[in-house]
Amino acid sequence: MKDKQPAKPLSTKAIEAMKPFDKDKADTGENTGLRITCGTTGVKTFFYRYSSPITGKLIQLRIGHFPQISLENARLKLQELK
Repeated sequence: MKDKQPAKPLSTKAIEAMKPFDKDKADTGENTGLRITCGTTGVKTFFYRYSSPITGKLIQLRIGHFPQISLENARLKLQELK
């Protein structure tokens, strides 16, 4: 059985290569919670996804669309929201 490789942080190159119906991609390390999804029209959207400490429910906040918001700016916004 092969060991599972550690997750890689998001990169601009990986985001640009995303196509509609690809699985969501998630950032790692201090940027945990940052996710990007590619809709059916090809629009790539950044989200902050976390569990509410009050209700325990999963919550997603939209940060913005790529490339209008760069990966670096999305990470900065994520830190503000945390």
